[in-house]
Amino acid sequence: MNLGRPFIARPRTRAEHLPIRQSVRIAALTLAAVLGRHASAHAHANGIVADSCDGCHGSGTATPPDVSVTADPATFSPGASITFTLIIRSPIIKVGGAYVTTGGVGTLQALPGEGLAVNSQGLTHMAPKPASNGAVTFRFGWQAPAKPGAVDVHVAVVAANGNNAPTGDSPSMGDFQWVFGCTAATFYADLDRDGFGSKVWGTLLGCAGDAPPTGYAATDGDCDENDEKVHPGATEVCNMKDDNCDGQIDEGAPPVVMWPDGDGDGYYTYQLGTPKMGCGNLAGYAARGGDCDDRDAEVHPGATEICNLKDDNCDGRIDEGVRPTCGVGWCARYSRSCDPADCVPGPPAQETCNSFDDDCDGQLDNGACPTGMVCSGTRCVATGGGGPGGVGGSLTGGGGITSVTTGGTVGSGGGSAGDRPSSASGCAISSASDGRPGEVSSAVSWTATTLAICFALLVLRRTKRR
Repeated sequence: MNLGRPFIARPRTRAEHLPIRQSVRIAALTLAAVLGRHASAHAHANGIVADSCDGCHGSGTATPPDVSVTADPATFSPGASITFTLIIRSPIIKVGGAYVTTGGVGTLQALPGEGLAVNSQGLTHMAPKPASNGAVTFRFGWQAPAKPGAVDVHVAVVAANGNNAPTGDSPSMGDFQWVFGCTAATFYADLDRDGFGSKVWGTLLGCAGDAPPTGYAATDGDCDENDEKVHPGATEVCNMKDDNCDGQIDEGAPPVVMWPDGDGDGYYTYQLGTPKMGCGNLAGYAARGGDCDDRDAEVHPGATEICNLKDDNCDGRIDEGVRPTCGVGWCARYSRSCDPADCVPGPPAQETCNSFDDDCDGQLDNGACPTGMVCSGTRCVATGGGGPGGVGGSLTGGGGITSVTTGGTVGSGGGSAGDRPSSASGCAISSASDGRPGEVSSAVSWTATTLAICFALLVLRRTKRR
């Protein structure tokens, strides 16, 4: 019997990450909807619950850090006590932060002196941890459940460069999986729930003989996870698709009625003229309708929309999402044409505490709060208290903000601020500030916005009126 040969998954990008922690995301989006305003994108010196750090850290050019998680002992049985070691390596790392979760499997434990604290979802760093020889190391304990099973240790990390701002930081994340007390089986991400998965979209370890978790399948090989009718063994029909995932299109499919296709792009506009029976093998005929310009082979359903004053993909809209843009924040606008010179930014608004650039100066919430206060979420809160430790890659002390975080830590941190945070999801360490250079601030985390910040901000920001 295999008692748990460890399988270490590669760190995955946010786009590749799969919904094994859906409950956290759903809770975050629900809270964001209740708040009805833009939650703070400012990260926190003592860490927050977020399955990615991509939005709040990094300029998009930094190479993601190498992330590894190892177990001691490497194989283990149900009920065993394990020590995990998380290492973040990067050429730019000065300090690092992390969020760790097992999705409720087993019990995570904070070890003395490691800089992690237990919260309702897992573990987060209490303060940015200094690097040594290009790496930051966190150790933490875990108690395995009493019954055989599998655990997915998900980590979201950031390698901070010490410039007291989120720019230039390097975020990453990864999933590291083990089984214990059973023979390992691999399940494949099944996004369309047709019973067939694809390793391209991710895998999850489990126990052989167990039913696949929700969103996964025991069989690999699905070639289109967006269509539940496409999978190995499906019936091939005449639709210009590889329905049965054998690498061929429409092979052996019964003929269908085909209508005149004036531009030969595989789509007809109207069911007019004399139809013929066939399957993609009749020149000048097509089996699929929906063409909105049968004189242009570049225009048809599914075509790539380009800025040319045409409806290229036949969805009833012209140049959607591809026209030039200008302005920042509230002033951002699309051009009235494909010429950038025709783009006129909108008028600025008064800056308010909402983690958005209302006055269009390229900074978020600068000047939104009175002197001596900083913006957190949609509230201005007073500075004061604080303790040792720093924020945004700085370990210099200073005043902080007295606040209760998800993990129960009060008023940790302090340091130089004046950052310009990005507006997307996920963050681990940075500074919370109204953007005025030299303002001393630290992290503010309150329960509702902590969960909503990193999962929902990008969606919320895009709801701002253009």
